[in-house]
Amino acid sequence: MKATITFTTKPLEDKVRQAFASYSQLLEAQFVKEISTKQFSWPGATTRGSYNSRGKGRERVESPRDIIDSGFFRQSQQRSQLGPLSYRYTYTGYAAPILYGYRTRGGNQMPARDWITPALVKFPVAPFLKKYLDS
Repeated sequence: MKATITFTTKPLEDKVRQAFASYSQLLEAQFVKEISTKQFSWPGATTRGSYNSRGKGRERVESPRDIIDSGFFRQSQQRSQLGPLSYRYTYTGYAAPILYGYRTRGGNQMPARDWITPALVKFPVAPFLKKYLDS
């Protein structure tokens, strides 16, 4: 006479995949929020926007400010799934100079504006997964 016990991790694996998918969506939304929040220092006032037919539409922006000048950077954010537990966020254009700062041709140092770390601090992955998996 034989007794067989089979354990499977499939239900847990499915729940972990769902948790990562939910977390990646939450993080994507938080990245957009961080980019759009007026929280970044800038070494002076600048003018944003373009003129409309009546010469209006430009806005003078001072510090603190968001990272949105034209909206191109925010719209360039892409989230892609690399595997069941792996997501990648990609930004095109000038993401690296925004994130790390840069020096202009005239020698002015422009500050780094990190939108990633605050999002990860607000929503750390381990507590999110624990809460999701405990539910």
